[in-house]
Amino acid sequence: MKKGFTITEVVVMLVVFAVLLGFTIPKFITLVHKAEEGSTKHKLVRVRNAIAAYYGEHQGLYPTDDLSSLVPQYLEKIPEARIPGYPPSSKVTTGNFEQSFTNEGGWSYVNDTSDPRFGDFFVNVDAQDSYGKTWMSH
Repeated sequence: MKKGFTITEVVVMLVVFAVLLGFTIPKFITLVHKAEEGSTKHKLVRVRNAIAAYYGEHQGLYPTDDLSSLVPQYLEKIPEARIPGYPPSSKVTTGNFEQSFTNEGGWSYVNDTSDPRFGDFFVNVDAQDSYGKTWMSH
């Protein structure tokens, strides 16, 4: 009598394993995307807090540059935005709202003093997060 698995048992085991992987991999990818989104939202809050600290220490004036004036006093560095479907980027696009929002990923900062949104900082995408909320509204 031979010991071990028959070819049929091995094939059945491989099929079951493949089916289980088929269910778990998409869920894992979704969890990775949600973790990246959560991290980006946290970074968004950190930069907004740094802008608020700058505003408070400069007699009500927002930075008028690409936020490099926040480094290193308020932030160690401009953090990287990670949004599914866009390349990771710490680039800050600036100008008035129409100029600063390019929908290319990274960050957007309205540094035009004549724009009513002067001082706004947001994620530079028009996409929705995994909860269906538009990134710009965060």
